[in-house]
This record gives sequence, C-alpha cells and structure tokens, in this order.
Amino acid sequence: MLKSVLLFLALGAPAQAAPVLIKEAGIRLSSAVLLGAVNIPPDHNNPLQIADGITRFYYIRGSTSVHSAFTNDEGQSFVDDPGVRLSSVTAPRVDITSITALSVLPLNPVPGGGYRMVYTAVSTSPTGNFYSVFSATSADGLAWANDTGTRISGGSDFLGSPSLIKLGTGQWRLYYVQNSGANTPSNYRIFSALSNNQGRDFAAGSQLANLNGQVGEVAAIKRTDNRIRIFYTAPLTNETTNSTLLSALSSPGDVDGAVFLSETGMRLATTSASGFLSSPFVLRSTDTWRWKLYYNYTPFAAGVSTADVFSASAYAPNPEAMSPRTVLRTAGATPFTITGDNFSSGVPTLLLSQGGTSIAPTGVVTRTDDQTLSASFTMTGQPLGLWNLTVVNDNGYSGTLANALKVDFSPGTVRLTDNLIRPRNGTQTKIDAMTFNAGHLAVKLYTLNGGLVKTLYDDYAPEGTTTLFWDGRTGLGHTVASGVYLLRTVGQKISTSDKIVVIK
Repeated sequence: MLKSVLLFLALGAPAQAAPVLIKEAGIRLSSAVLLGAVNIPPDHNNPLQIADGITRFYYIRGSTSVHSAFTNDEGQSFVDDPGVRLSSVTAPRVDITSITALSVLPLNPVPGGGYRMVYTAVSTSPTGNFYSVFSATSADGLAWANDTGTRISGGSDFLGSPSLIKLGTGQWRLYYVQNSGANTPSNYRIFSALSNNQGRDFAAGSQLANLNGQVGEVAAIKRTDNRIRIFYTAPLTNETTNSTLLSALSSPGDVDGAVFLSETGMRLATTSASGFLSSPFVLRSTDTWRWKLYYNYTPFAAGVSTADVFSASAYAPNPEAMSPRTVLRTAGATPFTITGDNFSSGVPTLLLSQGGTSIAPTGVVTRTDDQTLSASFTMTGQPLGLWNLTVVNDNGYSGTLANALKVDFSPGTVRLTDNLIRPRNGTQTKIDAMTFNAGHLAVKLYTLNGGLVKTLYDDYAPEGTTTLFWDGRTGLGHTVASGVYLLRTVGQKISTSDKIVVIK
C-alpha cells in the first residue's frame, strides 16, 4: 500500500527551517496509534523490566485500550508488554467509550516519582459525543490508575491529540486540538493549557496565535535550548485531507512555549488523493541527538480502515546561524559559534565555501551539545562576500546554511598632514587615503559653497595607501584665495570631508 504512494520531504529557508526528516523503511506497528514514550530506569525486582532500563512506548489499538511495548533496536521494532495499560474499565472508572490519544511524562522526583498519562476520550449521550481530557498515574509505567475528575472538559467541542511538555520553568504545558468555531474539522486549531502541579490540573486553555489554519493532530518536543517545536498535520490550501506535516518553533526567549513562528516548507507529505497522515509523535532517538518521528499513514484503498505506524528520522544536521555573522578579511583566526539542530555526538566536520574555494577550520571543532558547535576559521586574504557553511555529521549526512558568513574589509581612512598651508611659502597639504580593498577612489577640493576647485584623483586605486598633495592651486594652476576649503574623499568604505585652511 505505502510503497505505491509518493512520500516526500521538503526543506525550508535557512532562517526558519526545521530538520529534514528521512523516511525509514518498513512498518513499526500495525493497526495501532503510537503516541507516547518514557525512559524506564532499571528495576531488578521486576521480571518485565530490563536491567539496564528501557524506553517504554504507549500505543492505542481500536480506540478502546492503551498498550505498551519496548524496543532494543532504536525504535525500529517493538516487543509488547503483556496486558493492557489503560481502558474504559480502568479504576477509578470514568465515563468514556473510546480513547483517542495520549501523552506521558515522568513525575518528579525522578527516578521513583512515577508517571502521568494525559489522554483524550469520548463519551456518548442521547444528544451526541462529549469530549474530555482525563489523566492517570503509574508507579512503574505498567499498572495505571485514573485520577479522579477531568483535566479539561470539552463538552460537545472536539478535544484531541494531547501532547505534554515540561517547560524550563518546571510547569507542564499541554498542547491539544480543539474546534475554534463550529465543530467541524475546518475549525480545528491548536490550543494549549498550563499546569502547575504536573498535569493534575490545568488552567483554561487558549488557541495558539499565528497558527490559524486547519490542523489535524499536534505533537510537541523541547529542544536542548528549551525552545518548543510543534509538529502538526494539516491540509494543503483549498484541500481538506491532512496530507502534510508542518512545524513551528517557539519564539526566542519565550519560556512559556506559547508564541510560535511557523517554519517554512513541509516536514512530511503525501498526495491528498492517495491517503492521509495522522498521529505524529516525536522523541529523541536512543543516540540522544537525533529526533525520531512516528506517524500514521492511512491509504485511501478498498478494504483498508486502519492505519499503520511508520517512522522517519532527522539524520542530517540543521545549521541555523553562525556567529559572528561578519568577519574582516584582515582579522586572522576568528572563533565562531554555530547553532542549529541535530549535531551528531561524534563531532561533525565543518566547511566554509564560496564558488570553488573551500576552507576548513583552524584547529579542532568543539561540540557543546546537539545544538552548538565551536570552531575557528582564518579568512585572511580570502574572497570578499557571502560564504556557505556545510556541517557533516559522523554518519555522513550533511546540512548547509547558505550565506552563513560575510567576509568584509575595514573602512578606509584619510589622514592630512599640514592642513594649514601658505602657498607663497611653498607649503602644501599631504593627503594619505588608506583603503583596504582595491577600487575607485575620488579626491576633490571644493569651496564652502560647493564649487569644484581641483580634482586631485579620480581613478582606480589599489589596496593600501594612496598619497596625494595639494599646494593651494586650482586645476588651472591659479593660487586660490585665502579661506577654508573642503577636501572630499570617496572610495572603498570612505566618505569623508576635511577642512584645509589657505593663508596667502
């Protein structure tokens, strides 16, 4: 089914581009919706645990029950835990007929604090469906018990796709999908709500600003720099099928994860006539630097009513900025900081390039974390202009930041010696025009009223010092009257006016 469908990935502009997700072959889980995972510490007294600890994944089957599984191969295949984690009969019982989505976070202190699962569920009545957000807790990730009451009551308003994030402030933020108008998919938007007690209670939710288009489901992650990235399914313009996966990144300095900037391009897409994407779930891969996406794909095919879980990973680095942004050609070895996403734990290699010229770092590259690299480059004597930065991870995948660095030259200077002259005594003014780049240079004398007195130089000048003299005479050789004259110099980063006083 999936093999006959074109799945493609798209890059955005470097200023607001997300990591490139590369689809991985095969099905991760059949007829399931994978939506949560937690790292379980070692428990030598529990026969269902692995001594070194595991990552336990939670998934829904048939919209009726939550199951769990663990993986030993970086999330490519799963081994089911026996039994059911959560269902409509989990005690204390809540009024639900189906479970639609979930998210899980560890409770503090960790280890030993247990876990909380927030899940969306539907109950029915003679007047229609009622949507709510419930929660449950577990000490070991296997046996779960419902918290009493509801976390968020939606009533007849749609609620779905919960995704929990622990903010840098210690608060928990829940992202979810709710209708902003009439309860139709065209009105589904991303909302969020804050909790000060680890998901036990939430303040009233509100719609995220700047993300006003129709969405299907949402998933959130927290980067090393504490900025939040949300992934969400959405239709193309003028379509209704959720055929794309888009992303947005919280604004710099936004510690609350409430203000987002859309990232250009699509992270994942399919043709709307072939099927739809749903239930994105993103987490760190076991190598700790790479983001891994799980998602459902449902083809529009006869006899197909359930979706399978597939995966994609961000194997390539995503350089976002280089600082400083500009360096002088005469600066010598200069330390730089490169920021972005997905820098491999094995230190990446770096290369600056412009046309056919490439420059490697001077010395070693230092990796601070998956988002920060440090290196020195020597650009002395290199071509001026914009340079691209390419980062290559230790797995061979690369990412390029276009126009990452500008190589520039210093402003020119003009120095006058003896700017008070007496032409009858044979004195003259010496003019040293220093430029740090070859190009056109114009040096002219004017009266205070703007009249041209003499052109001393108006031609190409090499890099370095151009020395000129003025003896107080006009272009026709006449001695000027006593007074103040302006020396106007225009050249490579030079635009100056200097006074020269003439006394007969």
